[in-house]
Amino acid sequence: MNDDALDMAQSELRSLVTKAARGAGASWGLAEEAGWAAEWLARRGLPAAQWAETWLADTEAGRPDPVGVGASLADRLTTQTVVLHPESLPEDLSAPGYLLPFLHLIAARHGTVAVLGPFGSVVQVTGDGTVVFGPAWSDRTRSWRLCLAQPTDSTSRAAIPRTAAENLGRLALRITVPPSEVSRRNAGAATSDND
Repeated sequence: MNDDALDMAQSELRSLVTKAARGAGASWGLAEEAGWAAEWLARRGLPAAQWAETWLADTEAGRPDPVGVGASLADRLTTQTVVLHPESLPEDLSAPGYLLPFLHLIAARHGTVAVLGPFGSVVQVTGDGTVVFGPAWSDRTRSWRLCLAQPTDSTSRAAIPRTAAENLGRLALRITVPPSEVSRRNAGAATSDND
């Protein structure tokens, strides 16, 4: 453990974040949601305290916070009559990791949920609370959309942007031997290869 780090029980962190959120002007209800979310994040080894520090500074400045957004989404999308349709998340929301506990509540009702951005997968959260970060994860929301995750065969397929495939293909061609009589003759194993 880092010499500058405090060893704190997750329940103590929950209490500290609850009180800090209340001190930053959150209602008691949202402050309690923030404390619960902090403990949920800490149980998964995620930087709950650092993220709380970030969004609470934004809350004091009057900006929207991920706990309020997440609680609102969970309240609306976990009811029995609501069907989850893709929807946009607020722009430039700081510390979006605080959305994850609320996405877990939604996933428990609807199945794995995904957040997608203009550059691909941001994060997926399963009904059991597993979090899988995508390459587009960042410290602020940027054109993010919440939707149900598409079932995939994760063991043998990978979805990549067309431009990435084209750029990688161009680089791969640099080592490709152009077809010729010699290259055709030298292709394959020197001895029998029929095992």
